[in-house]
Amino acid sequence: MKHLIEEIAAHFKTTIVALKFAPIQHGIQQKHNVCRLNFGAENYLLKQHDITTPVVKAGYTPCQIESTVLSILHRSGCRVPKIIWESEDLHALLLEWCGELTLDAIAQNRSMSNLKPLLHTTLMELCRVESVFAENVKLLAPYAFRFDLNTTLQHSLEQGRKTLDYLSHLNKDTITSSQTARLDTAWNAISDRLQAAPLTLDSLDYQSRNIVISGETPFLIDFSSVGWDWQERRLMQYFNSIGANQEGANFVSLLNRDLVNVYAKWVTTHRETCAPAEIAARVDSHHLLFYLSVIHQLLRAVAQPETAESKVLLKAWGDLQARFQHALTQLINADLSDDVHTTQIRETVADYNSL
Repeated sequence: MKHLIEEIAAHFKTTIVALKFAPIQHGIQQKHNVCRLNFGAENYLLKQHDITTPVVKAGYTPCQIESTVLSILHRSGCRVPKIIWESEDLHALLLEWCGELTLDAIAQNRSMSNLKPLLHTTLMELCRVESVFAENVKLLAPYAFRFDLNTTLQHSLEQGRKTLDYLSHLNKDTITSSQTARLDTAWNAISDRLQAAPLTLDSLDYQSRNIVISGETPFLIDFSSVGWDWQERRLMQYFNSIGANQEGANFVSLLNRDLVNVYAKWVTTHRETCAPAEIAARVDSHHLLFYLSVIHQLLRAVAQPETAESKVLLKAWGDLQARFQHALTQLINADLSDDVHTTQIRETVADYNSL
């Protein structure tokens, strides 16, 4: 760390004592690999990557990946931090300061009506980043981390279907064979839709904590891992606040029908020729699957409280019973599309929950 500080001081042509450092908090958790650096009247973000070995076949490290992606995005006019200084040897980036108030934190304290302009601006920024990735796909392809997306999605779908059954048993309800058949039909339709959707190259660390708000301007951060994934899943997770490590926080979905419709129309204009209703249904399906995954994690933590994973979840999420009820509410009450299959499944879960 001393050598890193010396190099930064040399870049600014100043002394070490002229540089002031302060930790960055995410709720009660202090970020260990980033800090705020103050020099004179200016603030900067100093980031030193934990992983220092290549993570892709082409031999690039996370620092090299993030440096390349940020440079391309910033040069293309995207709202991402500008690189002020970098060191490949020390795996460090000194970035423009964009603030430390995240969309995740804001979502816990502001109403949807109050957030509407900001959310629309954020959505358009996500779309612009998607476009820049698409325009530079050949250049960025060697930086993409590869994993078996279809296997991962298939596992999530199987887990989600089992969670639906468990919610039925949890409420001591016995569903008939015809009800099971209808549920299977709806679930298979959702599965086929998600598995058939095209992939896009973009960030692989998509969460509302990686959208930093400066005033009412959103900045996207953390591009140390990029790869192919479903853009509707990215959108859904960027616009769902988990509120981890925030006292009294809970799940907050920032998506609504209007926002999804704006996104769907953008996609059918810029990426695909299918109907906007199909894009909205994909977002809706990913939202449903996400909250079923959350419920699965909560049920497992309650059933096995002594495991290391459960203890981590309890520390990050707090009152698991309150979290469970809120996750159910988010799952049942979401109104993102007119898709008959997601609507049927949400109504089925609502029936379970009313017993």
